[in-house]
Amino acid sequence: MRVIDWSETAPESSPSKASALTIGVFDGIHRGHEELIRRITAKNAEFIPTLITFRKNPKEFLRKKEFKGDILSLNQKLAIFERLSIALVVLIDFSENFSKLGGKEFLDLVRNRLRPGFVAVGSNFRCGYQGDTGAVRLKALYHKAGIPVDVVVPVLDGARPVSSSRIRSAIAAGDFSAAARLLGRNFEFDVSPVVPENRGGGVFYRTDTLRRVMPGPGNYSALLYGRENAGAVKAGVVVLKDGVLVPRHGEALCRIEFVEGGLYGPPAPETGRYPGSQGV
Repeated sequence: MRVIDWSETAPESSPSKASALTIGVFDGIHRGHEELIRRITAKNAEFIPTLITFRKNPKEFLRKKEFKGDILSLNQKLAIFERLSIALVVLIDFSENFSKLGGKEFLDLVRNRLRPGFVAVGSNFRCGYQGDTGAVRLKALYHKAGIPVDVVVPVLDGARPVSSSRIRSAIAAGDFSAAARLLGRNFEFDVSPVVPENRGGGVFYRTDTLRRVMPGPGNYSALLYGRENAGAVKAGVVVLKDGVLVPRHGEALCRIEFVEGGLYGPPAPETGRYPGSQGV
């Protein structure tokens, strides 16, 4: 998979082969996002499966006080995109200048720079200054240029659409069963950018600078992936309070996978072990 910056796209450097394209924030890369991606990767015989997204969530710029953090780190997103057979990812650095770009102007730039031969977006897609362009207008604009646009209806979970906001709420509540159902996989927290600190009770990861969604304080059942050997998995418990503490664990971690079963109480006084910790 190739990853480039938006500034690296230009008409003179556009791909020799047209793209099958989707555009979005992809916060969490949930089941609805995966359906969009499936639509464009199904066209890989004709087109380059291409995805346009943002280096940082636009909400961090537009609604800084309200923004609680991303579900995934950028590295996690890129790894999932590659696993889902995306061939080209274009990253946009959302800025004040970019925020003032009109939707039609942006879509014209996309058409000239990435030569879309097919586009898939969600029915709630919006782009441009103050979200001035939605999926219906995108379809009309590209129809004039002979580019088919597939407007994909939301994937439902029960009677409600799968959404990043529902996943955020589930994670914040420590409901990892609901989060996994909506994501299509367990929720994982990337701690690889954090320098671990040795503490008396284990290894501590300060997470306040990461700007990602976290469950509330408590003790949680998890699978632990070592930084030196990312394939090594160990069942354990993590303690969340002003960061992540991994009790009685000396190895630096790259990621923590929160597993179904949710919130556990304090360690048993007689054994010092956490409920559900399988002896860790």
